[in-house]
Amino acid sequence: MTIDPSVHPSIKIWSPSDNLSDRVQNLRNHFYSFHSRSVTNEPYSFTTGTDWDEVYSVHDWANEPAIYPFFASINQTLKSMAVQVDLPDNYWALSLPKRRAVFFHEVMTRYMPVIILDGELIVGFNFNTALSRSLNKSETSARNKAMKKYFAEATRLNEIGIGTASAVPGHVIPNYAKVMRIGLRGIVKEFEELLKKDLSDEHRGFIESLVISCETARDLSHRYAVHAKKLAAEEEANSDRRVELEKIAEICMRVPWESPTTFWEALQSLWITHMLVMAAESYPGAGLSHGRWDQYMYPFYKRDIESGELTRDQAKELMECYWIKHNYVYDYQGRLGINQGINSSFGQLMTLSGCGPNGEDLTNDLTWLALEVIEEMNLLEPKPNVRLHRNTPQDFLLRVSEMVAKAQGSPFLLNFDEHSIEGLVWQGVPRQNAWDYGIVGCLENTMQGNDRSDTVDVNMNLVKAVEFALNDGKDLATNKQMGLKTGDPRNFETYEQFLDAVKKQLVELIRLLTECGNMADTIRAKYQPTPYLSALMDGCAKRGLDVNQGGTVWNFNTLEGMGIATLADSVAAVKKMVYDEGKVTMSDLIEAIESNYEGYEELRQLMRTKAPKFGNDDDYADSIARELSMFWAEEAFIHSNPYTGRKYRAGYLSWNYFVPLAPLTAATPDGRRRGEFLSGGVGAVPGMDARGPTASIRSVGKLGLETVPNGASHTITLSPSMVKTPEHIEKLAALLRAYGEVGGTALQINVIDGKTLRDAQKNPDAYSNLMVRVTGYNAFFTQIGRELQEEIITRTEHRL
Repeated sequence: MTIDPSVHPSIKIWSPSDNLSDRVQNLRNHFYSFHSRSVTNEPYSFTTGTDWDEVYSVHDWANEPAIYPFFASINQTLKSMAVQVDLPDNYWALSLPKRRAVFFHEVMTRYMPVIILDGELIVGFNFNTALSRSLNKSETSARNKAMKKYFAEATRLNEIGIGTASAVPGHVIPNYAKVMRIGLRGIVKEFEELLKKDLSDEHRGFIESLVISCETARDLSHRYAVHAKKLAAEEEANSDRRVELEKIAEICMRVPWESPTTFWEALQSLWITHMLVMAAESYPGAGLSHGRWDQYMYPFYKRDIESGELTRDQAKELMECYWIKHNYVYDYQGRLGINQGINSSFGQLMTLSGCGPNGEDLTNDLTWLALEVIEEMNLLEPKPNVRLHRNTPQDFLLRVSEMVAKAQGSPFLLNFDEHSIEGLVWQGVPRQNAWDYGIVGCLENTMQGNDRSDTVDVNMNLVKAVEFALNDGKDLATNKQMGLKTGDPRNFETYEQFLDAVKKQLVELIRLLTECGNMADTIRAKYQPTPYLSALMDGCAKRGLDVNQGGTVWNFNTLEGMGIATLADSVAAVKKMVYDEGKVTMSDLIEAIESNYEGYEELRQLMRTKAPKFGNDDDYADSIARELSMFWAEEAFIHSNPYTGRKYRAGYLSWNYFVPLAPLTAATPDGRRRGEFLSGGVGAVPGMDARGPTASIRSVGKLGLETVPNGASHTITLSPSMVKTPEHIEKLAALLRAYGEVGGTALQINVIDGKTLRDAQKNPDAYSNLMVRVTGYNAFFTQIGRELQEEIITRTEHRL
């Protein structure tokens, strides 16, 4: 099958379609009018009014060191702006989960604004909250004491460049499919059946908190119904908008409490259910994902199309109205501008396509329609992830390839089923269930509706293992003893001794970070129940455990590895140049590294240009990368948090850490100087993958990524000149098909050239809609930090 360029012509910069309806264009314009619109989804803070109340948790955001200096001011600002909520007289006699549920109900049904935008068809606007943690005085004291101890350790590890450890909200797929099937009323009915059993008082109170939380969604939706009726009464009789508002009111009186019966109802039900998870966790987004959206929404679409209830164009406009809602998570960033190079930090991921239980393809008409909406809307959220597999239809693969080719670094994240499923099976998911996985955040693989396998919580700088091995466990910049004493490397007589030292340092890095991660995970479990989210996650009610306590069927903390290619290249350089060929002595190498290669440029060039490099289908470097990757991933899996029972699993989602970790990491044996970027995800060191994209994916395919069940981000850059013609797009499709055969679990593609990026740096206004793929997320290039821009520019520009 070939592509007809007259049907889908190439465009230089991905922009919204001129074919958007007036309604959708107006709504899109409203979102982008940060500085002029009167309504905003910026944070609302709410307090119990006690002098000890807390509305912010440092452990939620300590995965992002850039905001460490602002924690105190954020905390105090939210407290000072908090609105006091009137609470029942018996409030403090309730259990903590019930307190949280009651507080959430009061805020959402009495205090949060109810706003319906002009012309919108899917309603639900304000969901950005800073909610009281609802702790009594003694709980607050214990929590703050634990928080202080934890943050001191997290800061210590971060300042030395070892990594970060936290307990981030979101990064789950609630059981939205179940809400679509039976409504929240059906879920509450299940809870009521559990309440008939012989339960402990604590278990009974927990389930009652879930019921209250579900009723919150019903009551909030009714508020929108009342407001829609009020607005309808103000419209002219028989006007089209009056009819729409009356329909909205009718729908909001039913869903999400009742199960939806139409596609419009299903979209409205899903949005209210989804936005309330963000409100309940006091953060908009954070990897909160939809799962296999096109699978559980398709029956409603199919029924309405076949019955004539909706035309395809009407369904598309409803979807476009739904799409826009997700982007109001960016209201605060949009008004104040960006910081630290992140402007795509929420990741409300939507999984499309993928295989069924027998490997069959599950692409449907709604999947195809979603591609049109994604292409025409040109928005950051929701982030689409397309699951590809060996039975993906060629026409669908070509359509995805075509969209990738003309949209710089958007719109898709691409996951590959066969490799992703193997990782989930390796971690323990039965093969007969693993096919139905979804993706959260950026590219992380989890099961749907019963899995809290937190991602981007704990992030390890793998390259520090080399630094410590070459310095007897000490950080080179501070001389602090952070790693193990593995001896003076000048005395290592064999490569095996050096490799053993590196592995011992990896073990110690994992220990340090998982122990710190356990502190954050435990604080969240003890002091931050989230009954609304728990109501939407299988296992919690039956076990009587909150989602944060490990109540779901699957529970993991993820340890993300940073810089695997830099680590592998460094170890390969030592093996080749020091031990195999004797061209460099260990003593000279250490002296060069200690002086950041100042005065050792000839040695640096030797290590940089003559030593083997990962990403070139070179078994010498690739076998070392595989050994190190599997070693640390299997070591991580040994660790767990005794309090929540969460085991650690490995991942390679580098977010933007390869930039801030660079100056905290000493020069490395691969010729990298301190401050030069670490490698991202499972990609090669920038500029070192010289043998084309096929060699790059073959190297990634050798890593043994079944031991990395969370997923492995691989970002490559293709020259735009190589994807201009239908023939080249067919080659791109062939590359994607090959990736599924020999590559990794997740691929992101930038289609951009360095000249364009340099011009965008000089003329940002002319490139305001230029998107790029950073790693597991896309961002507007002109709005990210200069250092991150430079890292993207230095990546190898491949040709097909």
